[in-house]
Amino acid sequence: MPHDTRFFETAAENNQPLSGRDAAHKQAIPDFAFDTALWRESCKSNAVIPAGYTYLAQLMGHDLGHTLPANAVPWTAHHADESQPNARYNLIENPLTLETIYGKGPVGTHGLYHAHNCLFRLDKNATLAQRVRYTPDEPAEPLLADMRNRATLMLHKMAVLWMQYHNKTAREIMAAEGFSETSHAEHAYFFDVFTRARQRVLRSWYAVVMQDILPTVAHPAAMALPEPELEKVFLLSDIPVLNGIMRAFHALPLKRYRLNSGGDFPFGQLREGEVGELRNWRIDWQQFFGPEARNKTGFSASYSALFTMLSGRSIMEADLKSAIIALPYDKLHADVLNAHAALPDTLKRDISAAELERLFNIKATACGVQGVPKGAFTQIPLFLMLMLEAQFYGENGGLGPFGSGLLRRFLAHKINAISTGGAKNAAPNHTSITEIISYVENT
Repeated sequence: MPHDTRFFETAAENNQPLSGRDAAHKQAIPDFAFDTALWRESCKSNAVIPAGYTYLAQLMGHDLGHTLPANAVPWTAHHADESQPNARYNLIENPLTLETIYGKGPVGTHGLYHAHNCLFRLDKNATLAQRVRYTPDEPAEPLLADMRNRATLMLHKMAVLWMQYHNKTAREIMAAEGFSETSHAEHAYFFDVFTRARQRVLRSWYAVVMQDILPTVAHPAAMALPEPELEKVFLLSDIPVLNGIMRAFHALPLKRYRLNSGGDFPFGQLREGEVGELRNWRIDWQQFFGPEARNKTGFSASYSALFTMLSGRSIMEADLKSAIIALPYDKLHADVLNAHAALPDTLKRDISAAELERLFNIKATACGVQGVPKGAFTQIPLFLMLMLEAQFYGENGGLGPFGSGLLRRFLAHKINAISTGGAKNAAPNHTSITEIISYVENT
């Protein structure tokens, strides 16, 4: 999943040397080029997931977390254990409430909404957010609640899709009550419509997360596990999951996506600054989400060297550095092993360093590249372990059983903890991203 490292690492973090840890507790990427052509091509055999889920999952990841060192936000209330150098603070105050789309709402997010009717400031058919220049000397910025959602053009369009979904839902509510966005109703009425529309959108968001994203990327055995059993087994906290599962998504993109408006673009050229001004540039959503999508992806222990301007190795190193800063992995490894030991037999696979190295070297030999030496996977970060598990034990391009269980438990826990009035009680209007796309574009 592409990203700009500035979103994950501050200047203070960049100045924090990795060499400060005791040698026994250091984490290291094994001395293996995970982005070489032969290895990458061999790993792409599991590319069966429609590639749009890369971006939908990235939007979900942004909605779950955006962590900074606790000392970078000194005005916030910290817990007692946040005095350690690696303590993190999550800027997302209410995970999985589409905060990355809504910001602080019509009252608290400057410029994102029309002042009177509380709709997002979007033309009805816009696929990119409007741009605004706050001062003559500043570059024009798109009106998005979270600038991480413009890291790539596809992600920008994905965020705008959800904004349009909200606007269309709000207009539907108004029409049923005899109003329109230009009616001379009180501002309080439009704010009430905003609240009700947001609740409908959240119901659909939860359905998409649990009934569309999760079954697409999770192992069937993890999906079949009864929820009480899931709660007893997967007890890792937020930071390890965010720095494990969500970073494992970084391996998903292929080298090129074929787009029907403009031919083949190397993935790095889909950045906002290069093609983002082409407002009539249209994504064929069916190519990315439909049953016959020709753009496919899958989890694997590899990186595409072309999925951003950086090489896959550079991104993996950035992931490693951010993961170490987020949590001491000498403690995490004990938690991982304890959680794995408690797995039901239907989910257990051997994820020991020795077995992962054995399977890895068998695959390396088969594709004609040098493998890794003994002990290379002894102290790897969680995200690489989950990528390896997905490579050898995943099904249909998805995560392995352990990573799938972690993700399912984490998402269920977050949604169950959310209090949004009646947002979760009624049936969702839509349960998949393709239904939402169809509703926004064709009704």
